[in-house]
Amino acid sequence: MERKPLVVVPGLVRRDVIAYLQEYVDVRQWTEKTKMPREVLKEWLREADGLWSINSISVDADLVKDAPNLKVIAQASVGYDNVKIDDLTAAGIPYGNTPGVLNETVAELAFTLIAAASRRIIENAAFVKNGRWAERPSNIKGFDLSRRTLGIIGMGAIGVSISRRARAFGMTVVYHNRHQRNDDQLYRTTYMELDELLATSDVVCIMAPLTDETYHMCDAEFFKKMKKTALFVNVGRGAIVDTDALIDALKNGEIDYAALDVTDPEPLPADHPLLEIDNCLIVPHIGSYTDRTRYDMSMLTANNLIAGVNKKPLTTCVNEQINYKKPEMDVESALAELKKAGVDVTDFD
Repeated sequence: MERKPLVVVPGLVRRDVIAYLQEYVDVRQWTEKTKMPREVLKEWLREADGLWSINSISVDADLVKDAPNLKVIAQASVGYDNVKIDDLTAAGIPYGNTPGVLNETVAELAFTLIAAASRRIIENAAFVKNGRWAERPSNIKGFDLSRRTLGIIGMGAIGVSISRRARAFGMTVVYHNRHQRNDDQLYRTTYMELDELLATSDVVCIMAPLTDETYHMCDAEFFKKMKKTALFVNVGRGAIVDTDALIDALKNGEIDYAALDVTDPEPLPADHPLLEIDNCLIVPHIGSYTDRTRYDMSMLTANNLIAGVNKKPLTTCVNEQINYKKPEMDVESALAELKKAGVDVTDFD
């Protein structure tokens, strides 16, 4: 009996999706709670046809150089700053990520942070739980979102989803990208250069990917250009922000408040100084963390792997230039397929 392709999974993922994957491939999975040693992973990849990558693994030429059968790598995330795409392209290995399926979920989380931070929901909830309601007013005042300006840095599909929610709250939306979009009129958004956006926005939301250009983009000078009353929100990547500069900006009153889904480092150590700051709300990187979205992301990853190990096109491929292509069919074979499907091909004869 012909063996199934082998897919290596170097960590814990959803059991229901692993069961689905096992219908099509053999799975070799690292199930320990500790991180899989890199040398062990490289040894497993010697016989592997596919790799289900995870964020904690650096995927590069060194990892795949001794994996002659490796046909595909896929990861259940949109971002791939742990992956050297050029290395995989040079090795002829298509890489699949999971764009699209998490857009609305991440946008919901981003705007939840904006709304919760602007109205100081966490602080006021703690005020009640601590038995202090009778001291009203709490003196923990928030600010309105209506008639305020939201500035989005990184206006991709998720940014557009955030902008829809912001407009529903009566906000004006401006954004900064490397290039201006061509659909500003449709989404009622306005492009601005970065410095103008920082000076104008009451809320600055980071949605950019982590690249060499965006690493520590939010530094001391960045925060000094923001309004002193501004809310800073990061749902992009932690390392886009110089954490020390953010701490100083919050302590020195250069900005009013921060709400973060991502940090640098991540996770934050329990004694990290950022956790000691009162005007900072932090959640543990839960942008896509709902059951439905994580299932959809995992299923897309599984289907990319199933396609790739069989040298069929990945549904979502970052290095599309080496994605597998559908085989071209000659006219005779195409007519035969149509006939098999019950199509009258008389007119084609």
